[in-house]
Amino acid sequence: MNLSDLPTLATRPTPNLQKGLPRAITKPEKKKSKEALAKAFRDAVWKRDRNRSRASRKPLAKSGTDYEKVGEVHHVIPRSLAPERIYDVTNGLLLSKHEHALAETNCPNDPSRRLLDIEGADDRGKPQTFIWRDVQGKELRRKVG
Repeated sequence: MNLSDLPTLATRPTPNLQKGLPRAITKPEKKKSKEALAKAFRDAVWKRDRNRSRASRKPLAKSGTDYEKVGEVHHVIPRSLAPERIYDVTNGLLLSKHEHALAETNCPNDPSRRLLDIEGADDRGKPQTFIWRDVQGKELRRKVG
């Protein structure tokens, strides 16, 4: 290999400048964009569900310490299984913090079921069936809402 075969500064590509802005600038902008999408998603679900739990119909607050009175938006189809539906309002339901924890917890003695199962149309704005279960997976109660 000769010295003349090596690239010069004029022929060597400059990193990041050809692709656009450097990552240090684009990363915070991307994070702000994701946060704005997530806030819009949560706000739309809260508005659609009228600040009430879809499972129990109890009024919910956006903050506080009582897990029965504070609301959270639940992704019925988990974000890990459907990343394209992360900000899809039709995949979100408003539940209390306690109900949200139940909806994400498998029954210890029947892992194929959740302590709070949610069944219904893929559009979560339509009526859903909520099924509370015990640790054995036995149905305790059922409610459509």
